[in-house]
Amino acid sequence: YVKFVEGAGARVVPIWINKPREYYENILPNLNGVLLPGGATWFNQSNGYADAGRHIYDVAEEINVQGGYFPLWGTCLGFELLTYLAANGDEHRAHCSSNNQALPLDFKPNFRESRMFAETPDEIVEILASEYVTANFHQYCVTEKNLTDYGLDREWRVMSTNLDWNGLEFISTIEHKVLPFYGVQFHPEKNIYEWVQNKNISHTPNAIKAAQYFADFFVNEARKSEGRFQSEDDIDQHVIYNYPVSFTGLKKSAFEQCYLFEVQRYVEREKKKCNKSRSRNSC
Repeated sequence: YVKFVEGAGARVVPIWINKPREYYENILPNLNGVLLPGGATWFNQSNGYADAGRHIYDVAEEINVQGGYFPLWGTCLGFELLTYLAANGDEHRAHCSSNNQALPLDFKPNFRESRMFAETPDEIVEILASEYVTANFHQYCVTEKNLTDYGLDREWRVMSTNLDWNGLEFISTIEHKVLPFYGVQFHPEKNIYEWVQNKNISHTPNAIKAAQYFADFFVNEARKSEGRFQSEDDIDQHVIYNYPVSFTGLKKSAFEQCYLFEVQRYVEREKKKCNKSRSRNSC
């Protein structure tokens, strides 16, 4: 995900879980958007991924309502988290069998009315609609019935769907009708940056073009935001460059590279940032 964002011309700031609301209220105005990544965790874990997402969603919504511009992007679990939060934390997802499944997108007739695809080049649309380029690795999904049952269809626009291995239709791309919040159930970052063997991840030139489109779209949305840190020193204290990346593919991980954070080192680094930061936004 770091490379996905950097490859479109942006810098990355990690946002921590298990923090009080004030932390998110302070850090988000310094940023231009948030990418909610995929992964494997439960939404009901205290002070975990979903609780952090709740704070981020609420603060981002407030920024937009007050006239600012702050996009959210959810990939896979991040997609599911967006609709989970919009449903006020009600578990609405369906069980899906779409692990290691490459698919073309089944676009809705009005998909061009969305912000995500309004200006997508015809070449990219053709690739997405006809070639098996989207990489799916999920055991949960959101269906159109899920949206309707929880009243989310009034606020969220579905642009495409797909069928899992068992024929269950699930939503593959979605966006909020008013707020700049976007979700994809597949993993565009895997096409460009993940090379795990025996996985249905397309690395063809067309797959790379299509995947890069989503990175460019999100970062271009982020460019509309006026958020910024008070100084270059503040930026330097927060960017991902402060943390080493590990070659986890060497250990047969599903990811070629990962950021691994040791709790004690993390605490010490946070204390140092608190001491150095003029705005105290890291505290």
